[in-house]
Amino acid sequence: MSTNKNSNMYIYQLPHAERKELCRILDQNNTWEDLGGNYMQYNVFTIQELRREIYKGGSPTDELLTMWSHQNHTVLELFILLSRMQHYQAMSVIKNFVDKKYHVLLEEGEENLNRLLEHLTLKKNQPVGTTPVNKNLAIPQTNYNEEKILNIDLKVNNVTKFPEANVKLPDVISQENNETVVKGHRQFLKPRSLPSPLGRLGSSTMSDISCVAESAGPIPQIPYEELQIATNNWDPSAVLGKGGFGTVFKGVWKCTEVAIKRIEQRENDPESHSVQIKQSITELQCLNAFRHDNILPVYGYSIAGAQPCLVYQYMSGGSLEKRLRTRDEQKLLSWPKRLSVAIGTARGLQFLHRMSDKPLIHGDIKPANILLDPNDEAKIGDFGLAREGPQTEYTHMTVSKIQGTRPYLPDEFLRARKISTKVDTYSFGIVLFEIATALSAYSNQYKFLKDHIVDYSGDIIELKDRAIEGGEICFRGLIDIGKICVSKKAKDRPEMVTVFELLRNVQI
Repeated sequence: MSTNKNSNMYIYQLPHAERKELCRILDQNNTWEDLGGNYMQYNVFTIQELRREIYKGGSPTDELLTMWSHQNHTVLELFILLSRMQHYQAMSVIKNFVDKKYHVLLEEGEENLNRLLEHLTLKKNQPVGTTPVNKNLAIPQTNYNEEKILNIDLKVNNVTKFPEANVKLPDVISQENNETVVKGHRQFLKPRSLPSPLGRLGSSTMSDISCVAESAGPIPQIPYEELQIATNNWDPSAVLGKGGFGTVFKGVWKCTEVAIKRIEQRENDPESHSVQIKQSITELQCLNAFRHDNILPVYGYSIAGAQPCLVYQYMSGGSLEKRLRTRDEQKLLSWPKRLSVAIGTARGLQFLHRMSDKPLIHGDIKPANILLDPNDEAKIGDFGLAREGPQTEYTHMTVSKIQGTRPYLPDEFLRARKISTKVDTYSFGIVLFEIATALSAYSNQYKFLKDHIVDYSGDIIELKDRAIEGGEICFRGLIDIGKICVSKKAKDRPEMVTVFELLRNVQI
């Protein structure tokens, strides 16, 4: 197997057999809890939710990997996290899917483990107080031959099919000169530290933060202390979710329920924090410039405290992603509501695309970024990857960096970095497929949902979400419009205003 080909393989591309074996190993003794809680840094409530899979007869590890894959993490990142856990059995399962240069993390660890076992066996069989039989079996003070690892240039050229995909990397990986760099292995052994307050950040980040107020326009700046009070001093029970950007808390501010995104610096990675700040500035600029019923309102921001924060309207309906996958019958979306969510999202997107001679391209349309209010009306959130598109007289423009979530991005963007409003159209088409089927955009069973639906040889009604009765006409309408949206050529995809009108004509 060519390791170069797989050096940047995404988690969701891991073959079924290896993924199944990995889940079997990590499910044993609940090892997945250590991986998810201590190394992927999910909060205790997320771990508790995953633990329920055990009682349902499912695999919590598989759910954990699925959740992590939604952030575009790679098999290489998982391999490195497993090395930090010293879980060599699990590393062996996926080692063929990372570059051979990284195999030293497994080989050195296994070597020292074997030496330790042999040393303990000899010690057990020797009389107390005697000298060890073989002094060469002395165990090093660290778990790896650290000097050797530190002297190895662990760099891998980005030669994957999608070389500039925006992968949210853990604290042991950074991007330098279009290469993936694993930092000195000594850092693997350091204890975790708390995020640095703004006063200790580098000058580059401070410069970024100084632009926030200018970008926010009339959006008010909120004292950090008010947000502490709003969340009961960042009470863990108030956590709504956690991602590469930091943590989202539910709070009550000015007698109003809000969602507070606290942007947190990753350990030993100030560069990623600067990226987070820049994405937050982009989001503030977009939300300040584009106000609409189907766009998530931002209430304010805070930059004077320990961590910068953005404050949004609290969406009690949750994300579309969770509502499509829920096992709570009370939270399942009916077919009329599913159609309403699709129409609302399309309305918001066409607004972004048509507000000026340069459209705003969201760039990361997916169910996780479509939020529902108490009446299940859709609002588009997370504008951190939004970009200003080309002038209306041009069809597309070329960008230097690919950002977004792989299963929702069209080929012309992934291969040629051509971006236009048709990128959002394609992503929305995938969302329509998910609304109709409740299937994920990527699965080990059928790989990409787009290919599964477009190439389906049977009666397409067989893929209808069976959790909700009826809706056959609505289902077919969503599928038909979705197929047009995911046309291979960008010129064959409709603009979102057309998609909006098509959806309005769909019957329940």
